[in-house]
Amino acid sequence: MLNICNNNSNYFIKILLFLGLSQIFDSCQPTQIKSASFILIRHAEKILSSSNDPQLSTKGWQRANELVHLFEAVDIDAVYASPYRRSIDTAKPLAKAKKLGILNYNPDELDSFAQKLLNTHMGETVIIVGHSNTTPQLINVLSGTDYPNLKETEYDWVYFVDISPKGTPNVKKLQIRM
Repeated sequence: MLNICNNNSNYFIKILLFLGLSQIFDSCQPTQIKSASFILIRHAEKILSSSNDPQLSTKGWQRANELVHLFEAVDIDAVYASPYRRSIDTAKPLAKAKKLGILNYNPDELDSFAQKLLNTHMGETVIIVGHSNTTPQLINVLSGTDYPNLKETEYDWVYFVDISPKGTPNVKKLQIRM
């Protein structure tokens, strides 16, 4: 089970509150267009190897499976992963639990991918699994922020990017420790 900032229930409540408040504020909007909620996650722990496409480690598979429990009460509309095994395998348990396919994106084309997300997923909640560099870079493209790349050993951050119908971003960064 995840040890979430030393208090599992508080963390889960924060996620539900963030997404719930987002939906409440959306319901007060005079137009039909609602905010887009993007949840960005770096792939889980990988096996250290010389391969460009390593598999998840045992701990990585544990983390990937815990995402199912973490987002159990959250309606997810789409799941994206880069075309690498570690990203796809991180997304696999959650996508399966939500009965969704995994959509691929090109991590070398984050500007066009961000535009696609904004054009396609307004009013939806989307999971995006990326890498130590592409996850913060995509957050920055979506929100105009300046998050640095993650360290090679950092796997425990989840980013929530909420984009209002007017394009106003709101970013939350939460740490999930195992």
